[in-house]
Amino acid sequence: MLSSCMMSAVVLLTAYSSAVAAVEGGPALEPPANTNAPWAIDWLSPDLKDAATPRTLVLCSDRMDEQLRRYRSLIEKLSVLKGHTILDGSKPVARKQQAGSIGYIIIAHRGKEDLAVNSCAANYPEVRAFVTDFMEKELLAQQNDVQDLIRLGILPKSATPRQCFGKSYYPAEGTKTWQADVNIDGSTDDRCIDEFLPVTFGINPNYCSSSAACR
Repeated sequence: MLSSCMMSAVVLLTAYSSAVAAVEGGPALEPPANTNAPWAIDWLSPDLKDAATPRTLVLCSDRMDEQLRRYRSLIEKLSVLKGHTILDGSKPVARKQQAGSIGYIIIAHRGKEDLAVNSCAANYPEVRAFVTDFMEKELLAQQNDVQDLIRLGILPKSATPRQCFGKSYYPAEGTKTWQADVNIDGSTDDRCIDEFLPVTFGINPNYCSSSAACR
């Protein structure tokens, strides 16, 4: 139990440190000289790069237009992401996608999960199951982890769960390509999209902010 809590503490404390650094500001990072070069990108998992992301992605969002624009803009800016396609999940399916070849990106501001899902469920009813599992299990587990760490004195009593929280779902154990990426934005603005957007493709968010590739 203790070892599990300690591991959670490392993850949460790292997240809190990053959040504090973002608020307080820091030295500006020099943008890469060539954002089109694969080796210039700071990958979260260099061994997988963008291989963990399905080539065809269905976006379900409570702010579809802006987030769809940003995802498509990132693909256009980085040559290594060419071949990825982002579909508007609220629109009728133009052609039948091969089973197992697509992934679902579900992004909603806290309290607007139904708005994001309902716009896609008619075309992709399976997205509802992912969001239901996430809301009933993952968010609750995160809240419980924070409470455990507060009780152990690892986090201050004022600590709250992260505002930007997500989980990737895989079709089978041991597979490397995710099937659905569910993200909840607990902030009052769109700050979490700056974190969710690059991570979808396995890119370090710091790279996106320093190179302006994600804007």
